[in-house]
Amino acid sequence: MINNENYTLTSKIKDMVNWNIMTGKAIRKNILSYITRNHPGSWVDSIEEKYHAYKINLMNGLSIIFDADGRHIKTNS
Repeated sequence: MINNENYTLTSKIKDMVNWNIMTGKAIRKNILSYITRNHPGSWVDSIEEKYHAYKINLMNGLSIIFDADGRHIKTNS
């Protein structure tokens, strides 16, 4: 028998996003601060690095673009 609580926790750990794709702590801090302030309660689904910028996909369907220094550029729905 699978304990539903443990299964959920294990699933979340397995599916965690790799924040190490970003090159510096300051960049991660800027991006995380922006998401926390402007999208409270949102979960990050994936992170992509493209053309010296970061695309953060949230589980609610939004995509947020940040420059290489972690400054917000735009949000797409």
